[in-house]
Amino acid sequence: PAQAKRVALIIANARYANAPQLSNPPADAKLIEASLRQAGFDDVQTRTNLGKAAVESELRAFGNRAEGAEVALLYYAGHGIEAGGQNYLIPVDAKLQRDRDLDIEATRLDTVTQVVTGAKLRLIILDACRNNPFEASMQRSIRTRAVSRGLAVIEPEGETLVVYAAKAGSTAADGDSGNSPFATSLARRLPQPGLEIGLLFRT
Repeated sequence: PAQAKRVALIIANARYANAPQLSNPPADAKLIEASLRQAGFDDVQTRTNLGKAAVESELRAFGNRAEGAEVALLYYAGHGIEAGGQNYLIPVDAKLQRDRDLDIEATRLDTVTQVVTGAKLRLIILDACRNNPFEASMQRSIRTRAVSRGLAVIEPEGETLVVYAAKAGSTAADGDSGNSPFATSLARRLPQPGLEIGLLFRT
């Protein structure tokens, strides 16, 4: 059994080498980390500006920490892309010169859901529904794969909940307060005692 009952990993990618940089993720990460600790999470780790290798290393370690935990929560802020019905988290070192590079240079959401299967309840929160930052330069080599606006809805198996900052096919607002409206609202609600999880994300 895991030593920690509630574990969380926060990934905030902002300083992209080959795409527009983002201003909110670092501040959003601090806000969510404080809220999770207030909500009783006993193992919260925050990582910023991760390349592909670092993302995979952190996910592997998070999967180990999540084994046997009551709750495993991953919060991701950064660029995200949907292509051919698959959602991808974009590392800061991705170039994505061609659509076929996605599976090599980016991380599938499916990978994230798989690494936390050892926890009883899995929460994956994506504050990443933004325009494809590589749209103008990305060459299309797979005709059947459309690279779309926003992220696609998925139906995870078992006790897994995937939460998006905006509805399918749309982009999330950045706001003008230094934090995204989604992160601000989520941080306010997470510590509320007795709030049923479905209601938490519907209100």
